[in-house]
Amino acid sequence: MKFIIQQQKHGIVGMTKALAKEVGPSNIRVNAIAPGAIDTDMNKELSKDDVEELEKEIPVKRIGQPEDIAKCVKMLIENKYITGQVITIDGGWTE
Repeated sequence: MKFIIQQQKHGIVGMTKALAKEVGPSNIRVNAIAPGAIDTDMNKELSKDDVEELEKEIPVKRIGQPEDIAKCVKMLIENKYITGQVITIDGGWTE
């Protein structure tokens, strides 16, 4: 099975940045998270061989865990100075 790396959707990137500028003066922050392959029900149909092949393509050699995303969300909640950012959490998979 050949895995296709999904690129960030530029509409989401643009919307995130534009909305952050628009609502920033009201102390509203807007950020987006672009996850890579995460171990969720969405990937449950992948065979063990498929998962192993996928992991070979990811520089950190593993599928992400939901906790990897949750830690980023927590950081974004706690840091009141981050806005207008799209954060890719994919183990270095995308270029």
